Amino acid sequence: MTTEVRFDASELEALGRAIAGLPGSIKTKAMARAMRRMRDMARTRVVKRTAERVDLPQSQVRKITTAHFNAGGNTIEIIEKSGWIRLHDLGATQTKKGVRVRGRGSYRSAFIAQMKSGHRGVMKRTGAGRLPIRELFGPNPAHDVTNNPEVYIKVLAELIESQLAPRVLHELDRLLPR
Repeated sequence: MTTEVRFDASELEALGRAIAGLPGSIKTKAMARAMRRMRDMARTRVVKRTAERVDLPQSQVRKITTAHFNAGGNTIEIIEKSGWIRLHDLGATQTKKGVRVRGRGSYRSAFIAQMKSGHRGVMKRTGAGRLPIRELFGPNPAHDVTNNPEVYIKVLAELIESQLAPRVLHELDRLLPR
């Protein structure tokens, strides 16, 4: 079964004239609602793409990602703030040969230690003696966004192209009396 949809240019012009004739308050409300929905969709897609690229659970990336909508400027801002994620936070377990981290593999000669301050981490010796040691870290999601902006710009561009116009029309339909 196939469905064919045809649009006449005169129908699109009539729709444009109808939207232009609406009161400003209705257009403003519809645009604000659509942009808030786009903000949430953009955050979700950025979180999903980041989680795929840095091999982390989406829940961990979601915790460090915020999104804001500025109605005055009709802008959406998605912010991902993170440092390097500690391997201990990714589910590290001590083995005979070192440390194993779920989804990351094994770190030979590494060990899990707790400092006097209560901080726990995956450590590795940097020299032949007991000290010094250094902590091992996993990925940094914000670093990936900074180093590969074209990936995330493409994700957001696809979202805008496919969702913005239908969303504005949906919100206008909800606001207009039947």
